[in-house]
Amino acid sequence: MKINEKTGLYENYGLWHVPFWQTEKFQLIVKVSCAVLVLLIVVVLIKKYCAYRKNKKLSAWDQALFDLRVLRNDNKVSVEHGKEFYLTVSALLKKYLHERFKYDVLGKTDSEVVHYLQEHHADEQTVTDFEALLHGGITIKFANAQVAQEQIESDYVRAIAIITRTMPKK
Repeated sequence: MKINEKTGLYENYGLWHVPFWQTEKFQLIVKVSCAVLVLLIVVVLIKKYCAYRKNKKLSAWDQALFDLRVLRNDNKVSVEHGKEFYLTVSALLKKYLHERFKYDVLGKTDSEVVHYLQEHHADEQTVTDFEALLHGGITIKFANAQVAQEQIESDYVRAIAIITRTMPKK
């Protein structure tokens, strides 16, 4: 060690030490780590939000009404698509009754569903509307085009009426 001539003290510049947390390299590592952590948190939150949106379901009546609107928008409420219309509406109403009232009607034929509703459902108007709607498909096969279109339109309205009548009151 060298002695300073002015002060007479030992010079300690050779012992100068910079703590590691004050180095540029350490600060860069901390900044990159924080950025990665924030990015990871954002990705996790986005995945949770997407999963929440995916699992968020419509109520049974809203889903059924939405499916009926899709049927109308796809121009399936017409004579050309009469068979497909009645098959879709029948399946849609069976699914609605199963989800809304927990009725065991998914694997049943139309006549079995009507019989099941007559035994288990309290509202007679809903049962008669459902029966008329399911038998409308048979009528369409033998009707002329104008009568068939009117029948399909009235059955479409009848399906909406069944759903709105059985919706819970707010």
